[in-house]
Amino acid sequence: MKNGRYSIGEISKLCCVSISRLRYYDEIGVIKPCFVDEESGYRYYDSEALLLLSVLKYYQQCRFKLREIKALLKRSTVRDLAPLFTQHIASLNAQIQDLTSKRDVLASWNDLLTEQQRVVSSGENPIVLRRYGAAAMYYSKPYIWNGIDYRDLVANIQICNCIAAESPGGATGPLYIYFPNTKAHHLAETSIYIRPYCPETPFTDMVTMDAFDALCTYHIGSFSQIQTTYERIYRYADANKIVLRGDSFERSVVDWWSTTQEEEFLMEILLPATSGEAFHNAPNCSM
Repeated sequence: MKNGRYSIGEISKLCCVSISRLRYYDEIGVIKPCFVDEESGYRYYDSEALLLLSVLKYYQQCRFKLREIKALLKRSTVRDLAPLFTQHIASLNAQIQDLTSKRDVLASWNDLLTEQQRVVSSGENPIVLRRYGAAAMYYSKPYIWNGIDYRDLVANIQICNCIAAESPGGATGPLYIYFPNTKAHHLAETSIYIRPYCPETPFTDMVTMDAFDALCTYHIGSFSQIQTTYERIYRYADANKIVLRGDSFERSVVDWWSTTQEEEFLMEILLPATSGEAFHNAPNCSM
């Protein structure tokens, strides 16, 4: 330091800012030297530059962009500064909300992968009784064409397009395939349900599903053999004198979205039943 001035090298070391970056700040008018030697071209800085560099680094920690920092450093009064802070806080809150929704949606998918690994590795697949509470769901109208298969149902670009356009944060959790007539099990008569990330935000084709009791178990492997699992549930219901409603939900845990290996597929079958004594102690679940 000489005559109250710092050389560009000195201020670079003091502030841990590269010389090239200090030159760039000068070029764009963010922080300018107090003096430039005409012969050597050397830049010199004063205590005001030290203050501005400290404030600039703090703004950078707060994720302000350089063009925003340039405006902030020109502040003259608190009244000038406060609206800029308020605006930036709102922007950060929006980013936090967006990242949180992305994290939560991905975490819900990861939960399904974890569920599949737990079910397959356990070697156990009991039939259980559960009580499902009412839930707000996105509803896709029944398909009416012939020749549809499970891959078509799972792909369901109609749902993806609608949720991407209307639902903040997208959708979360598994896809539910609803069969109004379980015995017939016609894929062309199904409806599709999936839980929106923000169910409190209404959008097209949102419905509230009523609470119901159900017999549940998993089908492991290719969906082409899923009727064998249905038959297992029918035998259980008959043996325990449980009256089934006649419809069903298939909760797709792992399918083509996660793997190309059909032996890794996992579908939970939910057969709604008329409420009876058997369900009095059944655990409460959510869709």
